[in-house]
Amino acid sequence: MSKDLLFQVFRKAKKKQLIDEEFISFLETIFPGRSTNVIDVLKRGIIKYIYKPSDRVVWVAKGENQEHLIFPKLYCSCQDFYKNVVVKRNHNFCKHILAQIISEALNKFRTVKTEDNKFKALVRELKLEI
Repeated sequence: MSKDLLFQVFRKAKKKQLIDEEFISFLETIFPGRSTNVIDVLKRGIIKYIYKPSDRVVWVAKGENQEHLIFPKLYCSCQDFYKNVVVKRNHNFCKHILAQIISEALNKFRTVKTEDNKFKALVRELKLEI
């Protein structure tokens, strides 16, 4: 996965502080034909979970039919990430990882602070295996 490219997306979003035609055009160069999907994820919402006392941070992107766990710049629990990033290597990242990076740069996400012992409950809700 190209972390440099994700850093460019972050920097550009942080500098602009809005999503306009120029930014969408920039996304199209990175994620051809799929920038609309990234914008749709941003509209559905991104949540940042902060667990205490460990300070573990995970993000969740609201998908069309379910939510997806994200470890920024590293992992997403969606099928597209597994299929097209990990297995086929067609893409460097999925729409949820891009949306998380952009939401963080724009400071447009919801924050939930909770206890460490609630992490497994989140994983169960998302129907993931740990």
